Amino acid sequence: MTGFILAAGFGTRLNPITTHIPKALVPVAGKPLLARALDFLKNHGFESIGVNSHYLSAQIEQFRESSSITFKTFHEEKIRGTGGALYFARDFLAQDDIFFVLNVDIVCQFDLNPVIQFFKDSPFSCLLIAFKPYGGNGTVLFNKENGTYLGTTAETSSPSVCGADFIGAALYKREFLSLLTDDDFSIVPVWTRAFQNRMKTGVFLVQDGYWRDIGTPQALARVHLDVIRKVVNLDIPDCLFINSEKGYAVPRSISGQDFQSLENAWVESESIGASNVIINSVVFKNSVIDNLTPIYNSLVTPFGVICLDEYR
Repeated sequence: MTGFILAAGFGTRLNPITTHIPKALVPVAGKPLLARALDFLKNHGFESIGVNSHYLSAQIEQFRESSSITFKTFHEEKIRGTGGALYFARDFLAQDDIFFVLNVDIVCQFDLNPVIQFFKDSPFSCLLIAFKPYGGNGTVLFNKENGTYLGTTAETSSPSVCGADFIGAALYKREFLSLLTDDDFSIVPVWTRAFQNRMKTGVFLVQDGYWRDIGTPQALARVHLDVIRKVVNLDIPDCLFINSEKGYAVPRSISGQDFQSLENAWVESESIGASNVIINSVVFKNSVIDNLTPIYNSLVTPFGVICLDEYR
């Protein structure tokens, strides 16, 4: 099967981080988002992987050259959206009967294999992968009897209609590519076009797993807290040590210290000592901090400090 990772976006909500690095290379629990997306595809048997790029694309190329997982890049001179990205890479995507598309700015952990098997056996040309909503009615609607996608307006009183959160991951059959045009930007109108051309779009509701959209600093920080609390078991670099009982993560090189003032703290910088006060915060590697200034509700990066309204 063929996998495709959407990594061309600007990630403006994560400024100032994304002023300096592309969203795809924003670190999450010690690994770039793109590396985590590549791992997810590789672990599910995808051998042919494509990645689109636009903003700060030279850094994506540099990452590709050092990546242990091989992938092909599709550089877009202008940002094309999901619909345009798939059209631009249509020849690559058409090499297999089905292909999988994943947004780079999500962190997910679930078994994709049963979803793939369901899709192969289904009448759908496109299958949107969704989870139960964190709150509200969700972002996509579907018929709970047959899984048919019904739209994106999550307001209904019909007992036959369910809402779910689309996680930015979808499976497509090769025939779907015939619906795309060079004018497409958003993929949503193409899902509607599929219905008009008697191609069905479905929704698969994953019952067991984890996902998080890290498009905001608060969500990015929250993933780290989820790892500390063992809500999700992400692969983390060996250089990091997690103390879930006391609620912090620190470099293994300094893990023997008695940190009394770390609470809900993910710290990758080795320049901290036992006297540092870091609460409800994430400190990225290579960030400069001192032991005289307490850190509360912050995302501390080499490019600046972002205040967090929510983290717990």
